[in-house]
Amino acid sequence: MAEEYTIKKYTREEDDGSKTLIHALNCSGKLKTHNPKGPAVVNKERDISEYYLYGIKHSKDEWEKRIKIKAY
Repeated sequence: MAEEYTIKKYTREEDDGSKTLIHALNCSGKLKTHNPKGPAVVNKERDISEYYLYGIKHSKDEWEKRIKIKAY
């Protein structure tokens, strides 16, 4: 039986009152930061955009290269 993976969005309020949006992949009950469509961690007030695939952080350039290899 194939495992089901779902990407969910979570919001975290920071100490300064800003909000961070996090995209996470649920892999059999373990959450891994992941977004194949853009940055997985975003905080507009702090100017944060972090790119992750399967819980591994990448630079934007590396993320773009890896995402082209995958057929999403």
